[in-house]
Amino acid sequence: MKALKKTVIFILLVSLCAFFLAACSGDEETEAPQSDEAVLERNGQKISFRGLSFTPWDVDEAVSLVGEQVHKPYTIMLYLNGSDLETEYGMATGDLIEIVRSAFNDENIHLLILTGGALQWQNPVVPNDTCVIYQATGGDLYSIVDIGQRSIGDAGTLTSFIDFCMTAFPADKYGLILWNHGGGSIAGYGVDENFNYDGLSLLELNLALEKSQASSTKLEFIGFDACLMATVETAAIAQDYAHYLIASEELEPGYGWDYSFLADLGDNPHISGAELGQIIADKFVAFYAGTDEDATLSVIDLSKVDNVLEAMGNLMSACNEDFSQATFKSLAKLRNNTKVFGGGSPRDNNCDMVDICDMAAKLAPYYPDEAEAVIRAVKNAVVYNKNSEGVEGAAGLSTYYVFGGKEQAETAIEIYKSLGMNPHYTNFLVNFASELIGESIAPLDFSEQTPEMNEDGDYTIKLTQEELDNLLEIYFTVWEPVPDEEDYYIMLGETSNVEIDEDGTIVTEFEGVWPGINGDFVCLYEIGRMQGGAKYAIPAVLNGEDVDIIAVFDEANPDGRIIGARPLSDENGMAAKNLLQIKKGDRLKFLYYAEYFGEDESMELEEWYEGEEFTVGDELELEWLEVNPGEIYLYGFYLIDVQQNEYYTDFVEVEFIE
Repeated sequence: MKALKKTVIFILLVSLCAFFLAACSGDEETEAPQSDEAVLERNGQKISFRGLSFTPWDVDEAVSLVGEQVHKPYTIMLYLNGSDLETEYGMATGDLIEIVRSAFNDENIHLLILTGGALQWQNPVVPNDTCVIYQATGGDLYSIVDIGQRSIGDAGTLTSFIDFCMTAFPADKYGLILWNHGGGSIAGYGVDENFNYDGLSLLELNLALEKSQASSTKLEFIGFDACLMATVETAAIAQDYAHYLIASEELEPGYGWDYSFLADLGDNPHISGAELGQIIADKFVAFYAGTDEDATLSVIDLSKVDNVLEAMGNLMSACNEDFSQATFKSLAKLRNNTKVFGGGSPRDNNCDMVDICDMAAKLAPYYPDEAEAVIRAVKNAVVYNKNSEGVEGAAGLSTYYVFGGKEQAETAIEIYKSLGMNPHYTNFLVNFASELIGESIAPLDFSEQTPEMNEDGDYTIKLTQEELDNLLEIYFTVWEPVPDEEDYYIMLGETSNVEIDEDGTIVTEFEGVWPGINGDFVCLYEIGRMQGGAKYAIPAVLNGEDVDIIAVFDEANPDGRIIGARPLSDENGMAAKNLLQIKKGDRLKFLYYAEYFGEDESMELEEWYEGEEFTVGDELELEWLEVNPGEIYLYGFYLIDVQQNEYYTDFVEVEFIE
């Protein structure tokens, strides 16, 4: 197991450092262009870097310290941003160990590693208070340049690292790997714990690459050992600076790539980025086979990205021509069923990255030629795509499509517009978002509808055709009174297991049995489909940290199985990379969505209610619990319209008798 291998931290790394050279921390600071003049053009649009922070360090002095290096087939640059992944879990240290243990042929590879971004490195070699460049060679790590404490999220830090490596360590081919969190096209890459969680937006990444030597000498590949970065927007930015992009559409397992691929590269240093990408993808996915971690990795030919953007633009141009409130309703329903990456419970579902091929397939009945062209363009651009068994619907490239992150839509759309993507697709997002967050298309009111029991003992309501047209989702919900709180109720759970008859009658069945853990009911929210089953998120607090407990229901686990807990995305939109294992002795409490159903307008209408904390025993298992006899529960339907406005029917009180 990789996790076990990576716990051997201190003993190995104590032996790695052979010598340290003098520090180089030049004080030169240069701000990014402050004029309104654009530096670049993309898709006929001006791209401005105005106002972005750009603070490089003294590359020339650093180069003078290392002396002349031999020319090799490959130079690999690893931008190792430790952040909380290192501070809390030692994951960056684990990959350093893996790199050394790979025993790659260093006659063929220069391997340079910039460390930073973490409050605490979990080894005695890498310092906490400064950024250091290491060279991996001869089975050891050597500190070669200390550049001072720099923000990993500053474009100048990355630019200088690229320039230093390409100047001091010449090669036939260059590869850049960015290691850390990823948040997709809107949130971008990375967080630095030492600089207020500063990261690189895609625009800042664009600035870093444009200012570097990669703008004149293309890298063979840019790789993201981070979540959610196999996006067409990332690829569009990378295409001027590299031949291939290697990245994941979905969340990555915490320990990321299997760096034993370095041995393969050392033995075959003249392979292309596409061939190397296939090796990386195969090893990455194979490493997590037989575990509860899912993995997917894509290799994208960046010379074909413009074709994807053009095809997306043509598809959405057709959508724009037909766009109206009526078509928005249909589009919203299609968007709701499109494959999403990085989604979690309702507390953590704002990433809005969708698979491009699945998006096109959903639109194919309306625009068959344009949709087929998108799918064909993606297949041509994605030269290799490897998925584990638990991943479905990942064709290799994703894109931003606003929906779940409705509350952040205005800001996100402005960020998207600044990237200069295809104007037709951008205009579609603007049109779609304007309806999504605009005035209610058709306000619904179900408050007077009370679920009724039919002759089969099932609960029903009836909707009009207009209500059905505006309906996105409907759930049957069960609520329990909050102890000692008048008119506050917690949602024990919701189920989409409802039937809609032709006449608009909604029917559901509930027999007083609901999933639970450790004797407590839990809320399950579906977050992904896979072959023969689905994954669910259970909101919880694990050892004081907000998490979603991930449960799998499939043919092998019809009653469900808990596979771990995933921390929530941070406030900057960075997805959690690591799946935490729940161990004996951990402290755990479940969270329940709670609403106030009284008439006091001063009361908080909704919140997350914390259950009682308990200590985990030998094993955490799902169970099916019966409701408590003699206690009054509320039954009702929860409805969501195409603009994601939420409604409830009236509730019926139900008391179960032993």
